Amino acid sequence: MPNIVKISKVAAVIAAVAVVSATAVHVLTPTSSTPPTRSIPVQEAAAINTSSATIGFADSDLWGMSPADVNRTLDLMTATGVRTVRVMMPWAGMEPNPGQYDWGKVDLIVDAANARGMSVLGTLVSSPGWAVEPGLLPVSSPPASAATYGDFAGAAAAHYRGRVAAYEIWNEPNAVMSWSSGPQGPEPARYAEMLKAAYPKIKGADPSALVIGGVVGAVVQFFALTMDPVTFVEQMYAAGAKGSLDAVSFHPYLYNNEFSQGRGTPNTPFSQAEAIHGVMANYGDGGKKVWATEYGQPTSASDEATQAAYLTDFLTTWRTLPFAGPAYIYTTRDRNTGSGADVDTLGVYRSDWTPKPAQAAVAALT
Repeated sequence: MPNIVKISKVAAVIAAVAVVSATAVHVLTPTSSTPPTRSIPVQEAAAINTSSATIGFADSDLWGMSPADVNRTLDLMTATGVRTVRVMMPWAGMEPNPGQYDWGKVDLIVDAANARGMSVLGTLVSSPGWAVEPGLLPVSSPPASAATYGDFAGAAAAHYRGRVAAYEIWNEPNAVMSWSSGPQGPEPARYAEMLKAAYPKIKGADPSALVIGGVVGAVVQFFALTMDPVTFVEQMYAAGAKGSLDAVSFHPYLYNNEFSQGRGTPNTPFSQAEAIHGVMANYGDGGKKVWATEYGQPTSASDEATQAAYLTDFLTTWRTLPFAGPAYIYTTRDRNTGSGADVDTLGVYRSDWTPKPAQAAVAALT
């Protein structure tokens, strides 16, 4: 019988939106549109190795951490052998007012990663209140104007030129939890307009930066709340996305079965990954890769040994796929080890900073 993504994944997305919302409210009020003076020298980062053997960490919690915890967390990543990190770049916190930028917190994260020789994948998410349509929620709603989002993406790429290697356009736009635009649900054509607006601005500011589109979650169609990622990517391409992305990314979570077990079974993340690349090939983009920019297994849904087994299975299976790009494990450290919530227990380290068996499993494959 086909496996489907658990409702707990939906809860994780809702919780993530709540965290970003809370963070965005407390950003520093910028004094001008000029980026603040940097306290340490700029260190350019290496490009991301796009091989399917590349393993990174995706860690959206870095945004809310103290400087000491940012550095300690990045040290855990390097101790695991990881040399690339996916970080959240929340528009709501970085441009709280039009044309006024606060780069400070993301500078801290990017500089700390670069200082350790780590490449950075930045995810450009979270609309500020001033950029959404009246009556819609900030953070989780798409911008009213794709061009305005493109301007922000270009400003970010200019500021982080040579230090951020790639940018994802939004996060999981195929689910209403991160695309709260109204009763119609996800809008692939509207998302394609964001790609078309952001791509030339990023490339104009930093020609070496990669632009990653799609960023779709492994869900099944559920009324207007979620859209199958294959359908979303197909409609995104039909709306003209080709030429405005260098790769497509996908989040192949499935808490109740190993990734490899979905081979040949409809609606599993394995089959969805194959079908996504099939859509890309149909539109002439078969030479481009699918990146897995989030995958994890919470220890609230399984024991620690099972978490390690799931991560090993995913990473070893993923790198056998001919179209696969880098894989990013979500996430570094638990928010609250022992919690019954999946969003609290996805780390390969416990909340007391000690490693779970999954840490050694990831390290063995880096």
